[in-house]
Amino acid sequence: MQDEHVFVWKAMLDGVVVDLVSTRVLDIGCNRGGFLRLAYDCCGIAEGFGYDPASAAVADARSLTGQRRLHFEVADTVPDGWKDFDVAFSHEVLYLIHDLQAHADAVFGALAPDGSYYAVMGMHAASPVTAAWHREHSAELDLPSLYDIDDVVASFAAAGFEVAASRLRIGFIPVAGHTPNLLEWLDYYNEKKLLLRFTRPSSL
Repeated sequence: MQDEHVFVWKAMLDGVVVDLVSTRVLDIGCNRGGFLRLAYDCCGIAEGFGYDPASAAVADARSLTGQRRLHFEVADTVPDGWKDFDVAFSHEVLYLIHDLQAHADAVFGALAPDGSYYAVMGMHAASPVTAAWHREHSAELDLPSLYDIDDVVASFAAAGFEVAASRLRIGFIPVAGHTPNLLEWLDYYNEKKLLLRFTRPSSL
């Protein structure tokens, strides 16, 4: 499991307002599958599906699945036939996406009515601690310009979602990887790293 992300993943799960037991969960940008394994082992989800464009990471995710009901695919968007999810998650994926509207539409179609997409986003225009990293890597990684949170919200509202936002209840962060400038990182995790919730309304 990618240990450096576990403290954020736990905060993501703590922010969910529904019981995850026996739910079908979608992980967007699943990488090596660590988040879904955590959700399966700790929250009792019934089944998890993850996609990521990195084929090597997806291969690792599959090899680490064990007996869990987890499924992984190499893809840039929700694979065909993946639908009726109760909950979806992403961790620092939205800043990578060039067409947020298409992404919002795809996730809307994949969720069941009343299903919610929880997206953690710290890489945005109002987050100075990550702006330098974005400037250094945007060309090599073909990143879009940093998004304003209001623009992100507008894209998902246009797709039909009911939108809400919160800050992560992050608690302690590991010092390893967050020094120097530990105070800046504490401010980032507690003030700038947001948990956005996009809920597909009930069918009328």
